Amino acid sequence: MDNEIQSGLKQAMRVYPQGVTVVTTDSNGPKGITVSSFTSVSLDPPLVMVSIAKGSALHDLLRGAKSFAVNFLADDQKSVSDRFAGRTQAKEKFEGLKFSKGVTGSPVISGARAVLECTLWKAYEGGDHSVLIGEVVSAKTLNSKRPLVYYLQQYTTTEQVEYPAPPSDIVW
Repeated sequence: MDNEIQSGLKQAMRVYPQGVTVVTTDSNGPKGITVSSFTSVSLDPPLVMVSIAKGSALHDLLRGAKSFAVNFLADDQKSVSDRFAGRTQAKEKFEGLKFSKGVTGSPVISGARAVLECTLWKAYEGGDHSVLIGEVVSAKTLNSKRPLVYYLQQYTTTEQVEYPAPPSDIVW
């Protein structure tokens, strides 16, 4: 790809707020990686998509995993995101971190806002990434904390906004 296009794509994506997730699986122990390339794909069947860089240490493991969990991080979990993004010196990413095993056996990180547990539905080549489509087998909202968001190369969260309820007594 042309360097100018790559640069423009990076700049454009920086102004697109993205929720922060940690994708986890269990393969001879818990494994995980911070992922911002995540989206819902379908309700019937229930499918979601994560994109994993081919250069990532967990790429091959996740591409070959039978199941994985997508942990939606809460606004007080910046250190968790940094840990799984490799921005800390933690040798073992789960060391000292509270988690439980979900229905698929994949780690569910304590304090996460929500979790989707998936079985691998399909994997596709996507340039320098692999696109993993997971079929959701369990979906849970775990608390009401604000979500962790990545925007303009920094962490943020959403603003608590209360909108008035629409009038229910509209006369036409």
